[in-house]
Amino acid sequence: MLGAVRVSLSWMTVLPVGRVGVPDTHLAGRAMTALPVVGLVCGLVATAVAHAVHALGGGALLSGIAGVAAVLALTRGMHIDALADTADALGSYAGPERALEIMRSGSVGPMGSAVLALTVLAEVAALGALVDSGAWLAPLAAFVISRSLPVVLLRRGVPAASPTGFGAMVAGSQSRLAVVGIGLLCGVAGAGLAGTGSLPEGWWRPIVGAALGVAAYLATAGAGRHVVRRLRGITGDVLGAAVETGTAATLVAAVLLL
Repeated sequence: MLGAVRVSLSWMTVLPVGRVGVPDTHLAGRAMTALPVVGLVCGLVATAVAHAVHALGGGALLSGIAGVAAVLALTRGMHIDALADTADALGSYAGPERALEIMRSGSVGPMGSAVLALTVLAEVAALGALVDSGAWLAPLAAFVISRSLPVVLLRRGVPAASPTGFGAMVAGSQSRLAVVGIGLLCGVAGAGLAGTGSLPEGWWRPIVGAALGVAAYLATAGAGRHVVRRLRGITGDVLGAAVETGTAATLVAAVLLL
């Protein structure tokens, strides 16, 4: 499993984990199962940087900007690029072939720009609000959940939209045990979304948080079915879009549980 974690970190971050080479399909699948570890690393970076800026008097807004910017630097901004491409492709209402062409074009259209701006704004505002409240566990939980969401999109039977690319390497790689296990992890991490406030007075918060974590996982599965119908399969961009929208949604959910 350590090798899978190294591959996952090398794919999803700029951390110097050493050369991992080109993994076979089995190791590639295990690397995707290890994505929650990447989420933990991203959450630690975002939360630590945001709290540091806040401690220096930066306030909620600058703290949120700093935390989100740190994760963008850590991940080379790959997920926001994927989000913009996916929004443009799905928003075009074009057929599968044309939608994939739009996704591969590299340019960002109005739909992608709007979705990207709103998503990043939500992340900044929510992370800033959490840090301003003194929360540490809640942002960590949000990043772990968001990096867990691609697993349900890669369950057995889900095809790749293209015979080449990242999606083709990992599509259908997740066993039923992995899908269920990561779903349960989302529930456990979801309880951490309520890692603020007074638990004796708000005993219900961890329960609601756990339900929200599982709901995010199930909603991603449902959205994945729509994407597969539109594109005739899954792509690497769709996985990145799930991560980015999941980050925004779970951070906002944590704020609502304050």
